[in-house]
Amino acid sequence: MTFTRRVSTHVCALAVGAAVLTPLAGAGSAQADTGDTATAGTAEKSAVAAKAGGFHSKKGKLTCRKKGETAWIWDSAAGASRVSWKPKGGHLVSRVWRHTPDGISTRTIPTWRKNVTWKVTSHYGNGKNLSKVYGYCSKTGWRVGKKSSGLGQKKTGVKRCPAGKTVYISSGGIGNIVHKFKPVGGGSVRTHAFGGSQQILVTERATPTELRAVKYSAQAYNIKHAVPNAKIGRVELKCISKY
Repeated sequence: MTFTRRVSTHVCALAVGAAVLTPLAGAGSAQADTGDTATAGTAEKSAVAAKAGGFHSKKGKLTCRKKGETAWIWDSAAGASRVSWKPKGGHLVSRVWRHTPDGISTRTIPTWRKNVTWKVTSHYGNGKNLSKVYGYCSKTGWRVGKKSSGLGQKKTGVKRCPAGKTVYISSGGIGNIVHKFKPVGGGSVRTHAFGGSQQILVTERATPTELRAVKYSAQAYNIKHAVPNAKIGRVELKCISKY
């Protein structure tokens, strides 16, 4: 992967959501869009449906043994959910992730660890807003969706954070969206693939890197017969509290 130190200032003419961070909780929107922006009434009906057919929490343990694979958490829910994990011998990680307001949406959340105990809990009042939750091992995150047919657009740069903070990457776009990053000063490249969106109105994609300084690349890949001119939306880099 090629990186440059210059961050593109071009803002794609797309309507994209901005990241919302709660204290000690990173809020990431859906990676897979579920439809056009709904009215408040539709959102309420979706939430009720999720509560009726959903569940409140799920937990498990995951050990990844294949080279290059780390533990990821699949989270399909309405409203918001709290995703927590604890690496073997490490500190507890716990964040609230917000979903699209118009129904159930899906995100893949990276832990960048090989061995974790994880738990996902409803964070939408006291309802049963979870639809599908499980842990799995992967090198990139996303495991479904249409194949890419070439790079449409990318934005690259470098982000450094002060002591006690780590880099959080978010972006929007249309096409198959991918975030790649590696430590400044050398190290292996990590990839967070989000799957695709064919819609102009898209939610932001979020990647906690767990690193203080990174070289990053936010990329949008074309999807044959669906999105021939993929675009990356606004790319935002934040310094968030280390756990």
